[in-house]
Amino acid sequence: MERLKVDTNVVAQEGPAMAALNERQKRFVHALFLAPRSHGSRTFAAKAAGYGTPTSSRKSLSQIGHQLSTDPKVQAAISEVSASYLTTLGPPAVRALRKLLEDPGHKDHGRALGIIMDRVTPIQSTAVLKVEGEVKISSGDAARVMDRIEELSTKFMVALPQPKVIEHEATE
Repeated sequence: MERLKVDTNVVAQEGPAMAALNERQKRFVHALFLAPRSHGSRTFAAKAAGYGTPTSSRKSLSQIGHQLSTDPKVQAAISEVSASYLTTLGPPAVRALRKLLEDPGHKDHGRALGIIMDRVTPIQSTAVLKVEGEVKISSGDAARVMDRIEELSTKFMVALPQPKVIEHEATE
């Protein structure tokens, strides 16, 4: 079986995740994006990247592809390359959307309008939440809290300011 040639120059500059991979791993990542269909793409990519032998079975290549695709370094590179591909797909996607919007008879014309309006002028809502309640603390609880604060400030050598005394406050 002849190896498929994968052009690793698809992306002009590789990011740090791709740079961390060896050449075969890089070819594997790029081949995932060139696979003719989604089912069997890891098998295709493993074979295209040069893994296995000429007599390797599809099952063996599938296992190699699975191992590679679960490697965190390879996953980071896939994410990095995906972002690059998505960026370059922006202009044709915008052209396609513009063409769809120019055809009011298209079955998805209304959906496209909605999508664009949601991004141009996102729906905003305001909620007012009123919480009422009363916190009651006994002087004994307050004293325990203050003692614990004093203990922790001493333990961690933190100087505390003098507590503010509120006049006309009844103490028990």
